[in-house]
Amino acid sequence: ESMVDLLGDVVESRDLESGKHVRRVKGFTKILATQVMSDLPEYGLDAYAVDLITFMSPLHDIGKIAISDSILCKPGKLTPEEFDAMKTHCEKGHEIVLKMSDKWSKEYIDMAADICLCHHEKWDGKGYPRGLSGDNIPIAAQIVSIADIYDALTTERVYKKAYSYDKAFCMILEGECGAFSEKLIS
Repeated sequence: ESMVDLLGDVVESRDLESGKHVRRVKGFTKILATQVMSDLPEYGLDAYAVDLITFMSPLHDIGKIAISDSILCKPGKLTPEEFDAMKTHCEKGHEIVLKMSDKWSKEYIDMAADICLCHHEKWDGKGYPRGLSGDNIPIAAQIVSIADIYDALTTERVYKKAYSYDKAFCMILEGECGAFSEKLIS
């Protein structure tokens, strides 16, 4: 777990604006995954799965280490071309995690790979990189995605002020940040 947290810190150190984003996402992931385990048995999460999702969540943005500083640290809105480059962090993270296959168990690799690759997919298929929809998006990635968005909304960024917790919650519920499973956000 220390190694995974360290890798999350490495990514975060390149993007000073995000503060303790990785740690907050990990905490939000634990809360949401625990609730899914309790309220949505159809996803088959048990305490071990909750811990594994939580444990691997700091890797969600590991692919950002392969994004140029001019894009990653740009103060202000990205151009469409820059945003396309930024979106590649999902696939780059997936590739990085797969390189650990001789060091980590298949279970760890699969979980981290799902989270890295799919945490920007949206329930309605309008996410990236693959345009997955519905339950084709791994549950771990769905959970981390909500945690990631919630933290992004509630923290100040160069391009926006922080929203209140209540406002961020409402924005997610109302689909202002993309579509999520109704079961997960209700």
